[in-house]
Amino acid sequence: MRFFKKTMLCVPLLLMLIISLSVSAQKSTLSGKILDDNDSSPLPYVSVSILKDSKLVNGGITNDNGDFNIKNISYGKYTIKFSFVGYKDFIKDVEIKSSNVNVGTIRLQTSSENLQEVTIVGAKQMMEYKLDKRVVNVDQNLVSAGGDASDVLQDVPSVEVDDEGNISLRGASNVTLLIDGKPSTLYGNDVATVLNQIPASQIDKVEVITNPSAKYNPEGMSGIINITLKEKGNMGLNGNINLSSGSSLKEFQPKERLSASINWSNKKFSLSASGDFNYNQRGMKTDNLRFFNDNGSVSDIIRSQRNGGEKGFGGGFRIGGDWYINKYNTLTLSLNSHIHDTPDDYSTTTNSNLIKDIDERNNIDQSNGTSYGIFNNVGLSYQKDFKNNKEQQFYASFTWNWGKMNRKIQDDITYANNGEIFNGSLIQDYYRGDTSESNNYGAISDIHYVHPFGENSKLEVGYNLDYHGGSSTSRTAYDGILNNKESYDFERDEFIHAFYATYGFQIGKKFSAQLGLRQEIVKNDFKKTDFEHVSTPFNKDYNPLYPSIHISYQLNQMNSFQISYSRRIRRPDPWTIMPNIDRTNKEYLRFGNPDIDPEFTNAFELGWSLMLPKTTIFTSAYYRYVNNGITRFQFLWNEENAERYGFEWAWEAASNEDANSVTAQTFVNLAHSSNYGLEFIVDRDITDWWKANLSMNFFGSYQDGTGLGYSEISSFNFNAKLNTTITLPKNFTIQLSGRYNAPRKTIQGKDNARYDFDLAIRKSLWNKRATIALNFRDIFDTRGGFGYAYTDQYISFTKRHPYSQSVRISFSYNFGKTANMKRQKKPTQSSSQDYNSSSEDYDD
Repeated sequence: MRFFKKTMLCVPLLLMLIISLSVSAQKSTLSGKILDDNDSSPLPYVSVSILKDSKLVNGGITNDNGDFNIKNISYGKYTIKFSFVGYKDFIKDVEIKSSNVNVGTIRLQTSSENLQEVTIVGAKQMMEYKLDKRVVNVDQNLVSAGGDASDVLQDVPSVEVDDEGNISLRGASNVTLLIDGKPSTLYGNDVATVLNQIPASQIDKVEVITNPSAKYNPEGMSGIINITLKEKGNMGLNGNINLSSGSSLKEFQPKERLSASINWSNKKFSLSASGDFNYNQRGMKTDNLRFFNDNGSVSDIIRSQRNGGEKGFGGGFRIGGDWYINKYNTLTLSLNSHIHDTPDDYSTTTNSNLIKDIDERNNIDQSNGTSYGIFNNVGLSYQKDFKNNKEQQFYASFTWNWGKMNRKIQDDITYANNGEIFNGSLIQDYYRGDTSESNNYGAISDIHYVHPFGENSKLEVGYNLDYHGGSSTSRTAYDGILNNKESYDFERDEFIHAFYATYGFQIGKKFSAQLGLRQEIVKNDFKKTDFEHVSTPFNKDYNPLYPSIHISYQLNQMNSFQISYSRRIRRPDPWTIMPNIDRTNKEYLRFGNPDIDPEFTNAFELGWSLMLPKTTIFTSAYYRYVNNGITRFQFLWNEENAERYGFEWAWEAASNEDANSVTAQTFVNLAHSSNYGLEFIVDRDITDWWKANLSMNFFGSYQDGTGLGYSEISSFNFNAKLNTTITLPKNFTIQLSGRYNAPRKTIQGKDNARYDFDLAIRKSLWNKRATIALNFRDIFDTRGGFGYAYTDQYISFTKRHPYSQSVRISFSYNFGKTANMKRQKKPTQSSSQDYNSSSEDYDD
């Protein structure tokens, strides 16, 4: 009996021990979401530390959507610490007593603390990296302050902008440029002009998408660059004013810019307006030396020296409004208009024969021109979110654009008298005049629907219409007499209908994938081609398929991998196809190629990212195989070469009295080519006041020129960019950036190495409402280039020296409510490839 009583007394103790052991063995999952307290944007890579008795027992970081999910946490009481560079630490006590604990939404506030008299102000990182794209936050790029979009792109990893405004990505040209997700052609025909018209102060960020999915327009062999303009701002009334002034240092070439924006919003409506005006002078010197070969010996040497530039005005405005009908429906209307006026486009070219005293080979060509363009677009969009599922969305938009461009060039060509071009003994030979007018119009429509299937998969289907129409008229006269061979009328319509579907799914917490397919129906109608030598209209129709695959694996909170494939296209533009004869430069004869075909690329990419508390490492290996590669091609102009390369029609059309002495330039298709490379990017917070970003791209190329009588060319190249920012006392910041491009081979030559450096100093004023910055571009005056091109009949050496060394001072002032007010969400079409991305509700 006594034993029974003792046993009964032990039972409760035993049960308590069993329960205690059971509870202690149970594991829980801790989850939540981290937002920026200022604008409610998700914060990725926030460190989440789980502490017990001040000791770290578990932890992780947030993903791109600001979400975290930490497993295998024993039941008990803990202290959770949330920390991120530039933000105040947030500490929360949590008791875990169930299998899933959600701490809800945590809002982090930016910090402002003094460290050894150095003020550290919380701000976004300049670079953000995702496996499918990288993002540059422009506000953190000091060297572009007061400049334009081309200045911004100069410091984007793996992006290059040459002296003429041409963009390349990872060493390859043909990049698709988007403005707020829409083609840059809405703002103008010339990319360089478009970039000049966008003030850096109005750019929020730049997204670089190297291997887009089937959702995106497949145009752009090397990828997509999307320039995102600033949002409506905080609720209430706010805005900013920006002024800048500067000049080139070699010659006085002023560069002035004024831009401003104002925004007002409440919970029902938002209105915004922005405008800009700029005056810009720019110039360049080129020196070209051509050695002509005759049976192994030099038969002639011709030197062309050109000093030219332009003086132009530009400006525009952008107005828009959003109507937040309710929490789930938004209507947006926008109007954009931009103009540029170049009253003085000037150059002086001196051509001299260094061996033979041939009068027509010794001349001075003084060119003066004017141009004027205006481009407009109006857009309407509707977005519907769904109450029961944040991932479900319907979006429709329509944009109409129209514009025109007028250009006039007058060449006064003076020949030598008895070869004496430099002693003042000159005779006037003739005047050459060119006038051209082009009118452009088009429509872009996008309709898509996203439907989730549970939490781990979603389907998106859509339709895109891209229509371009236009006409171009050009007249060339010599001494007032019309030259029909170089004059033309040209009309074109292009319809691109595209249907696409993407399906994304996730298996577990680590593996996700997206499959996509796009079908295009392209109708390209050159309905009027009134050239003297080509009068029959011709079509370029094709119906290609574009598959895409993206696979991601999240090894842990800090390591991610992605492998992707997509098929892309480069469509020949009208100037590549149009068979006009251009003799603007007496030493060159240029014409399009109506037989050119589209270029197709199969792109493969493998990416890896490592996110550490103070360091981000991003690497990507890529390979692109190209069929029908479009390339510039030049050859000595004579009848034999014209027949050899299939341009008999051009020989019959052109004036051939100067055959065997000028260079013909056009476009041709290569059988195939390829590009491959390894990209390596490191972001490092060296100290709390010193940050650095280093990007390197090692890339090679292969071009098969055997079909054109040249050899197969393989080359390996390298370029690098460095950007470092130092925060000093008294709200001063210094930023230094540098670029290096290694030598590069082509099928007809080589370009030598180039490098340059920029420096900027900025000071914040008036409680950080204003900033003043001083920028030095191309400090050592090294941005020019040197290269050569060859055929079997001549070799040509060219040196280019732009007036890029310059200094600029800029001032920016923000007014209105700039903090502590929740920013209204900007309605946009979904563009992310995140397979489990979430969207944020509007306020009630």
